[in-house]
Amino acid sequence: MARRTRLRSRVLLLNAAFAVVLFAITFGLSWRAQVAQERWKRLVGVETRAIATLEEVIRAQNAYRASVAPAASPAGPPAARWQYANTAAEPAAVQPASRQRSDIANYRVVSQLLETLPAIDTPSLRRRMTTFRAVLTDPTSTPHEIDIESLRIVAEAQRIIDEKKREIARQLPMLERESHDLMTAGLAVAWILIICSFAAVQVTLRKVVRPIEDLSQAADLIAAGDLGARAPIAGDREVARLAAAVNHMADELKAHARTDELTNLPNFRAFRERIELEIERAERYPEHFGILILDLDRFKKYNDTYGHLAGNDALQRVARVIRETVRTVDFPARYGGEEFAVIVPQIDGAALAAIAERIRAGVEKMPAPAGGAQLTVSIGAAIYPEDGSAPDALFRAADERMYAAKKDGRNRVVVAGTALSA
Repeated sequence: MARRTRLRSRVLLLNAAFAVVLFAITFGLSWRAQVAQERWKRLVGVETRAIATLEEVIRAQNAYRASVAPAASPAGPPAARWQYANTAAEPAAVQPASRQRSDIANYRVVSQLLETLPAIDTPSLRRRMTTFRAVLTDPTSTPHEIDIESLRIVAEAQRIIDEKKREIARQLPMLERESHDLMTAGLAVAWILIICSFAAVQVTLRKVVRPIEDLSQAADLIAAGDLGARAPIAGDREVARLAAAVNHMADELKAHARTDELTNLPNFRAFRERIELEIERAERYPEHFGILILDLDRFKKYNDTYGHLAGNDALQRVARVIRETVRTVDFPARYGGEEFAVIVPQIDGAALAAIAERIRAGVEKMPAPAGGAQLTVSIGAAIYPEDGSAPDALFRAADERMYAAKKDGRNRVVVAGTALSA
């Protein structure tokens, strides 16, 4: 038997393949989804919070400037806008130091807002605010310098806001495409699973289901009596071995159905099948063949005298003589009871009579066993197509000559009306 895959192995391999494919697809989609989630998180979370904080920084910076602005006209020079409204009320010695401490304390609100931003996103803004604090704490700084540095903080914060908004505008279409790609990938996964399932079904049908169906059909035919039915050796190892076992069983049944258990010669059924084949061949290739009908003389009396066991032994010894006497191309069979038959292909009347005579003489020469007696046989012969062109006609002609041999005294051969005696 050719090397075949085990059914269990095929099932395990299919399951393993499905598991690997599903794991790979699930891992790929999860990774893509995680990447998209991180980008959305950054876009919606970090970037949006950064923009909100920067806008808060701008508002706080402007509010701080407004809180330290004098009551003077906004159209005045920059130095005048950064004078305290209560400058004249403060002592001259205390005014610069107290102003610086108050400015630094008030500016902590802006600094704390900036601390909420990621350090890597706002290094330039931090540098601006560090410079502004340095200018603010420097006693030599002029209001104009403080105002310029404050405006620079606002401008830098606004630049960062605009940059982040542009980044959001740039990434939104990409995220939309990724969402579309994930949906497409999901549909692709569904199609892959459908195709894989279809392939698995086809493999299962070809390797398991169809061989089992063929095996079941062959088993039904064999059970119905068609011993020539055979199951195809296909499918996986277990199915193929089962088919081979069923075919072997059918061969054994066919052999037993066509073999006589006592003598191991072909039985009546096998004889009828073989004679029909011989007639078909003789019609196709014009030729002659003969049949012999043999019947043991006074066998009923033999059974009654010596018992059925001795009778069975006698039948076995006669069958052995017939098998050893005929040619290898001849077809001996036990026709029923104490009757035997032989199909003799490609032969004429004289040669058929000679073979029949050898059988008669062989049976006569068998030594009598202990608890038994000597046996003889009467034989009738017929030739195709002279004595008939159908199985029944041939058998009837040979059977009538066998009875003629018994009537003429038994232990003789009758061929076409001519009796050959011992």
